[in-house]
Amino acid sequence: MRYIDQMITEQVQTWAQHEAEAKRRGETLGAWPIITISREFGARGAALAAVLGKRISFKVWDKDLLQAIAEEGGGDERLLTSLDEHRRKAIDDAMRGALSGSKHTNTAYFRALMRVVHTIDAHGKSIIVGRGANYICRSADSLRVRVVCPFEERVRGFAEREGYSEKGARKKIQTRDAERDDFIRHHFKRDHGDAADYDLVLNSSTFTLDQMAGLVLKAYETKVGKKPPMAG
Repeated sequence: MRYIDQMITEQVQTWAQHEAEAKRRGETLGAWPIITISREFGARGAALAAVLGKRISFKVWDKDLLQAIAEEGGGDERLLTSLDEHRRKAIDDAMRGALSGSKHTNTAYFRALMRVVHTIDAHGKSIIVGRGANYICRSADSLRVRVVCPFEERVRGFAEREGYSEKGARKKIQTRDAERDDFIRHHFKRDHGDAADYDLVLNSSTFTLDQMAGLVLKAYETKVGKKPPMAG
């Protein structure tokens, strides 16, 4: 877990620096609402997040990183120390409301995941991939994106990129689709294929990664009312 320890320490330091800079500009914490990216397996949602992360100065939090932090003992609490007492209490209150009376979601991992995602949301200026972040983050200003692609095109593309046979790719995609569907239904009681849960749904068989990134940035500007800061 050395990498996770280092990442948490560096991120808290970065947030402290961003907060100091924001105060000098007269901005508040979370002045740049987050972007969440939900995706079908093989539709290249994570790749879209990576392209966006190179274009704008938002940190990309992918599914594996979120899971590793949530599973590490105390990782969520250490991220919470980057917030003031008022915001930590607001997160605790939101979690109690979300978990109240639900025996299905009241697990240590899920509680930690919620605290991590809420902390990232409070700071803003981030892109979160997967893990139901669009259901956890309830800020009206965040941009919720869904990336889809026809099944057979996902099979062919995944096989080519990852060196799978088409049979192996088909099985892999079916398995991961089912796992993601189960995760969302179990914890959020939602169908993540419902387009009404998103601000923008993109078909990666129609658009390239660069084109999708441009559409996301235009949607962000339209919804938030300002362009996100460019990287570099």
